[in-house]
Amino acid sequence: MDSSSNGVSWPGPVVALASVFSVGTAPSTVHSSDHQTARHAEPGRDAAQAGTRVWVEGPYGVFTRHARRGGRVVLIGAGVGISPIRALLEDLPEHTDVTVILRASSAEDLVHRAEVTQLVSERGGQLHEIVGPRKKVRLDGNVLRKLVGKVSNTDVYVCGPAGFSEGVTESLLRLGVRHDRIHQEAFAF
Repeated sequence: MDSSSNGVSWPGPVVALASVFSVGTAPSTVHSSDHQTARHAEPGRDAAQAGTRVWVEGPYGVFTRHARRGGRVVLIGAGVGISPIRALLEDLPEHTDVTVILRASSAEDLVHRAEVTQLVSERGGQLHEIVGPRKKVRLDGNVLRKLVGKVSNTDVYVCGPAGFSEGVTESLLRLGVRHDRIHQEAFAF
C-alpha cells in the first residue's frame, strides 16, 4: 500500500514527526544532539526506529563560517546553543583568532564541554565559561568587554535561548560591534 502527499509516493504508511535538533559537529562528521527528543520523547511514540528514512534540511541563515568578514571571531553560546557553536568552531579555518564564551546555570549544563575545550586548545584560542544562576552571574557588556576586549572589527556568533541571544546582541551593539558582524541564532522551545 502506498501513501502519498503532494504527488510524492512512499511505500507503507507515512508518519510525520517534527523534531528540533542541532548538529553538534561540522558536516564532514556524523554526531548530533537531539535536544527535543532527549527531553520530551515518549518511548514508542516519538522515537524513530532504526532504518527509518529521515529528511534533513539546513543550515539556514548566516550561522556558518562563510558569514565571516574578518579574521577575529568570538563565539558565544548558552544551553543547547552550545551545539552549533561547537560545530562552527570545528569548521573555522585552523588559524582563526577565536574566543569562545559558554554560558550555563551549572558546569553539568555545559554541553560538549570537553570537545569545545579541545577544539579551542587546538586553535590556540581562549575559552571562558560563565557558570551560575542568570540573576547572580551576568553576561553583560561589562563582562564581555573584560573577556574579549575591543570587538568593533570582530565577527561575533551568538546562539542560545531567545532572551539570552537578544541581550548579548544588544550589549555587543553598545560595545561597537557593527550589526552586520553579529551572526545570531536563537532557540525557542
